Amino acid sequence: MIQPVHQLLPVGITALGLANAVAAHSNDNPAALGLSLALALCGILLGAADIYETSLRRDAAIVAHLARHPGARTRHVGNALGIRDATAARSLTRLTKAGLIVRETENETRSLQSFRLSA
Repeated sequence: MIQPVHQLLPVGITALGLANAVAAHSNDNPAALGLSLALALCGILLGAADIYETSLRRDAAIVAHLARHPGARTRHVGNALGIRDATAARSLTRLTKAGLIVRETENETRSLQSFRLSA
């Protein structure tokens, strides 16, 4: 699968920082080593921020879906958004704990539980 460029940037920045760190270490240049490690850390943090933002966008899409389809089951949410049931279930659990949605069924398996927006 081809990744959008913005998803590859954190990896590239991290790799560039680490490659420069190796070169700086072999040339015994502590200032360049510090800057290179800082660049690598920036790439890692940028990647973590992208993952967090992706989960926020997914949660917003789930809330919008439940607004249109109250009582939707985990599997229906996952199929509608093109995500795995386990990913949908994690987001639904997070949204339930935040109080944005409520579970309508209690004794169902994870993929058959249904949800709606909280009042």
